[in-house]
Amino acid sequence: MNDLSSAVNPDDSSDHDSPWKSAIEVFFQPCMELLFPHVASQLDWHHEPVFMDKELQKLTSDSSDSRRHVDKLIRVCTLSGEYRWILLHIEVQGEPETEFTRRMFTYYYRLVERFDEPVVSMAILADTRKNFRPDHYRQELMGCSIRFDFICVKLLDLQPQLDVMLASDNIFALLVAAQLIAKQVKNPRQRTDAVLSFYRMARKKGYSRQHIFLMHDFIEWMIRIPKQELDYYNEHIDLIEQEDETMGYMAIYKRESFAKGIEQGIEQGIERGIDKGRATTLHKLLQLKFRGLDAAVLARLDNASEAELELWTERILFADSIEAVFQE
Repeated sequence: MNDLSSAVNPDDSSDHDSPWKSAIEVFFQPCMELLFPHVASQLDWHHEPVFMDKELQKLTSDSSDSRRHVDKLIRVCTLSGEYRWILLHIEVQGEPETEFTRRMFTYYYRLVERFDEPVVSMAILADTRKNFRPDHYRQELMGCSIRFDFICVKLLDLQPQLDVMLASDNIFALLVAAQLIAKQVKNPRQRTDAVLSFYRMARKKGYSRQHIFLMHDFIEWMIRIPKQELDYYNEHIDLIEQEDETMGYMAIYKRESFAKGIEQGIEQGIERGIDKGRATTLHKLLQLKFRGLDAAVLARLDNASEAELELWTERILFADSIEAVFQE
């Protein structure tokens, strides 16, 4: 396979973490069932998990270079009826091991100190360093020592199960498969075909249209489509749409620039006959992520310029609140 890395966005070295914040939140249960089944089996999923990002930010305000990792703090209910804290860390690039394990320990003791409750600490390693496998922190001095063990999953270890994940009904398995492909496939046409394949699979698996839309957005972000492949990509998206008109609710993506990051525009509405496709798309994303939308938000969408809609659509992937989407 030719390594045509120049065909991929040159600033593409550390942006694969951008979708993870939203992906974990939107698909938390399938994420846990795929990567941490022994923990997932002990949770009562009738009680919706609560994401406590603001609480975590208070405890980790001194953390540097958040682009290299993503942290989520979740309040969950166990089958025994107890509420517990889960700290979920996604490591994207792979830090020096001592720095990583120390941060895991630091966040753990800060949470225990803050809430005086047990904390389940888990890490997802999405980097490409095969030998980077930290699972504990240890400190020892003059006979005094401490050891902190945490649960760790290496996505590279799932590579042999790629076919199984692609066949799985677990929607998070497709995201992990996309992450693995994004790290390995550099050939421009193969990257483009990968995104198209994921789109076809998602449509055939019968996921809700909101989940298909979000999943496809995440995968497009992870597997960057080279600029020279855009015409090919858009043509085949049209063909896929025509394969089954009863499922023609997916927006058609048109890429215009890959300068620094993605400037993405959505040129057709999610449903036929809708002229303001971008506004409709953003409305659905906001409704899915933040639920109830007040009249002021709807008015902003109706009166927004094309540039504003593009900016807000990009922000929603990693915004923790609706205010963060529309901030000036």
